[in-house]
Amino acid sequence: LLTSGADEYWPLTSWVAQDNKVPNKVVLLVDGKETDTKEFTLTAEEWAALSGTQAPNSGSSSGGGSGSTTYAITVDSSKNGDVTISSKSASKGRTVTITVKPDDGYELDELTVTDKNGDTVKMKKVSDTKYTFTMPASKVTVEADFVKVVDASEDLPFADVAEDAYYYDAVAWALDEGITGGTSATTFSPNASCTRAQTVTFLWRAAGSPAPKSSVNPFTDVSADAYYYNAVLWAVEQGITVGTSATTFSPDATVTRAQNVTFLWRWAKSPATKQVNNFTDVAADAYYYGAVAWAAEEGITGGTSATTFSPNADCTRAQIVTFLYRYLAD
Repeated sequence: LLTSGADEYWPLTSWVAQDNKVPNKVVLLVDGKETDTKEFTLTAEEWAALSGTQAPNSGSSSGGGSGSTTYAITVDSSKNGDVTISSKSASKGRTVTITVKPDDGYELDELTVTDKNGDTVKMKKVSDTKYTFTMPASKVTVEADFVKVVDASEDLPFADVAEDAYYYDAVAWALDEGITGGTSATTFSPNASCTRAQTVTFLWRAAGSPAPKSSVNPFTDVSADAYYYNAVLWAVEQGITVGTSATTFSPDATVTRAQNVTFLWRWAKSPATKQVNNFTDVAADAYYYGAVAWAAEEGITGGTSATTFSPNADCTRAQIVTFLYRYLAD
């Protein structure tokens, strides 16, 4: 607010900038008639800070003020929480405040600020909900990820999932997210093997159960009424799997550890890694070499020993939900 008199204030949000310039005059209209005029000097930076909007012609100022270049601050839309910033643009060196507000039952998992080149801008944590950073000479993007709060104090209904099991939190998370239930009302069967159909269904549900863009099914062994039908079509569209042949998916075949981390890696868009392969049973020319290296680097799995990954071993239900949990929620 700026004052136009001893007791009268005009909100900046109701002002209209004309001629593509930063305002330097305010005309007060009452019933369409001019009743008062105020002139002032306002720089582009001041306009951006006060109005919370990108100033017109922001590289210069009007009214004889000294202008400064401002850069846009963009907030990527986030699920399960809100992110607000103290200004939608700022000049180099200004302090910008970020406020995060997770939805009920969620918490902030990761908050990043990147410049136009994709490089990370250093932040300072002020509190659990407020962070600040110094504006670089570049536009920036703010991105936040929120995850579900897993209450490990609540007992699971599964008698075969001990509280001290490495997969306890993962099972609780998967159950809460609707990724998988148990094999009965009281059992999860953590050591049971998973089929290829079950595995891609877990991935599909973790992705929010998106509808596939195409209804073309190349696999003769995947019927339209199968519970995994949409999951398989989605996985093919995403490049997660191409099947076991051009016309078969082998939904009932047991998924291996190598196949499972490869599904995850491809879902993550096959990122490169600097991880050194310490597993003697993972050959450099194996189709899953990059996936295993990525999974180890990301802390998704450490192998079955310090030197072995056991790529051809069956992947259990406990391992699969744990891999997903470490990738998505931990």
